[in-house]
Amino acid sequence: MPYELPRFNAAQRYVRVLAAVGALFAISGAVLLILTLRQVSIGWLGGARTARAFGYLGVSLWTSAAGFLSTAILTFVRQRLLAAEVGGLAPPSPPYAPSAPGQDSSPVAQLLSVLARLRLHMQSWGRRAELMARWPPPLVAMLFAALALAGVRALWRMPAEPAFDAVSLQLIGAVLIVLAFPLLVLERTYANTASELLPEAPQLDHLLRVPLTACIALASACFLMSAGFLWAAQIEHVVGIVIGIVSLEILLRCAVIFFVPFAPIEERSSLADSGFAGALLRLRPPSLRSINVAVRRQLGIDLSRSWALAFIQRAALPVLVGIGLLGWAVTGVTSLGITERGIYERFGMPVAVFGPGIHVHLPWPLGTIRLVEIGVVHLLPIEFVLPGGQQAARSSSIGAARAPAAEGIAPEGSDRLWTDDHPFEGSYIIASSEHGNQSFQLVNIDMAVIYRVGISEQAARDAAYRVSNIDELIQALCGQLLVRYFSHNTLLDLLGRSRESFTHEFQIALQGELDHFATGVEAIGVSVEAIHPPPGAASSYHGVQAAEIRANTLISVRRGDATRSLMVAQQSATEDRNAAVASQAERVDQAQADSVLFTGDRQAYAQDGYPFLLERWLTNITQALGQSRVVLLDYRLNSQSMPGLDLRYLRPLAGTQVPDTSSSAPASSSYAPSSSYAPPPSYGPPPSQTPSVAPRGRTPAPEMPSGPAPSDATDEN
Repeated sequence: MPYELPRFNAAQRYVRVLAAVGALFAISGAVLLILTLRQVSIGWLGGARTARAFGYLGVSLWTSAAGFLSTAILTFVRQRLLAAEVGGLAPPSPPYAPSAPGQDSSPVAQLLSVLARLRLHMQSWGRRAELMARWPPPLVAMLFAALALAGVRALWRMPAEPAFDAVSLQLIGAVLIVLAFPLLVLERTYANTASELLPEAPQLDHLLRVPLTACIALASACFLMSAGFLWAAQIEHVVGIVIGIVSLEILLRCAVIFFVPFAPIEERSSLADSGFAGALLRLRPPSLRSINVAVRRQLGIDLSRSWALAFIQRAALPVLVGIGLLGWAVTGVTSLGITERGIYERFGMPVAVFGPGIHVHLPWPLGTIRLVEIGVVHLLPIEFVLPGGQQAARSSSIGAARAPAAEGIAPEGSDRLWTDDHPFEGSYIIASSEHGNQSFQLVNIDMAVIYRVGISEQAARDAAYRVSNIDELIQALCGQLLVRYFSHNTLLDLLGRSRESFTHEFQIALQGELDHFATGVEAIGVSVEAIHPPPGAASSYHGVQAAEIRANTLISVRRGDATRSLMVAQQSATEDRNAAVASQAERVDQAQADSVLFTGDRQAYAQDGYPFLLERWLTNITQALGQSRVVLLDYRLNSQSMPGLDLRYLRPLAGTQVPDTSSSAPASSSYAPSSSYAPPPSYGPPPSQTPSVAPRGRTPAPEMPSGPAPSDATDEN
């Protein structure tokens, strides 16, 4: 019976251990990979937060989990089949048919019917256990192999992790060495397990070598990097390649089951195996005899009887030697591009400088070519080290960077706002003077240097042998020159100075330093994009500028107000002076005119006084009557005819008899002159010829000659 084989009898001994180890490997691998990809901080591991070594270890555990879990499923099936056989299950019989009506339906018959149904269920469970040995084991192995491949890809694409210190690297290596001990014990256990008891023991031995080798290799890499050998970081990528090859082999082995029939249950074993791990990950080289035996067992081909393989074996050594010599001779042919030239070193001594083209020389290591650029122009931003230890930018050849689209987003290099931080800017201390005291300020500068290696052969030799890193040298020289320059200038002088003169002087100084060190580098130009205060002081500097502008504006406004007030005062003084002068001139002229008129009046009165007074009286009358109503009364009117008022008051001239008119005056009248009436002053004749004075408010009438009055009333003006 196949169930009497040792693998079925020992299944109960291994099934739980296999399942527990497989589950432990699967969970541990997931935890380590998540900690690595998400960079979760683990304080007690001293910086193991971003160590890629733990991620590769977790992925290698998944390859072993694929073998352990698939083997656990097969071992469980063997255990169930053995339990079914020991339980006395006979080959399946026809299903129990219930008794027909009329037959015996006693309790004994019913009990037999229940036992028959239970036997059928147990037989069906045995058949289902055999079905579990078909598809689940290869599918589980393929799942974990695919997860391992995806984990290797994710770890390979992780960004470069920051450099750890020596203590952290040594601690990580010690942890990996400690983890290697239980893996070594487990590997030795299954290596010494007989294949009759557990057919998958050699396969598990092969798969356990993957995490064991990963632990040892990664620990060695950590120790080497802690000692200063940075090239040891490539060991991690080698471990990743090995894990990827093993996972891919497991996938291919499990995929074959879709195209071949299943083996009998007594011969069936897990497909999770790796010939690569079994052949390479061991201390002794692979045996060709074992390979021949494996090919004969699997394919039925005896490689030792093939004449073609025998011929290849005899001709392999001469062919390999010839190919090696040809490859070594080819190292004496060098092709240089249009932007390259090479310094030919014969036995370590430079003898010539080769230009672009194909050149034949002694093969390596007798003759070597040291490449040097020719005609390549570089734009090197004066970059600075950021807090993370990374540099802000890298030098690039002009035209190598892709130009932005016309409608695309502007590049970061075109941002010139003071309030934003720029990756290419550096801060320098610059001299300043405040209130007569020496002080300092900060200034940011965004500058780039355009350089190339000289065209001459001597320049090529100098650039190849005297300078290890041209970019770092130019960075250091530019930093020294900027510090020296800023220590002799103030911020206002720097901002107000012509940028062309600054770049020209800086280029001359930089070229002098490069020639002093014989670097063979030519500084073609210096590009200064911006010089300004730091972004944090931009608002304050703008405030200072605004305050200065406002102060200058207020000074100008006050000066304008003072000038305006002065001009208004001068205008008012000029107007008052002109008005006074004009008034003085007018009064003088009026006085002169009055003096002339007065002199004329005196002369006229002296020559003939009466006509002059009469003329003057008539003139006054004319002026007075021009704005008044005039009533003329004739003294000859009869008083009985109409009432009247005679306001005339005439005095007779000297020697003239005044007629008596009292008889003609009315006896009583309601209109009578006031006794207090006094005639107004008027021009009159000399004392000898005093005219009569008219009542107040009236112009005195001229004296009339005596004699009879005219018969008709006349108007007098």
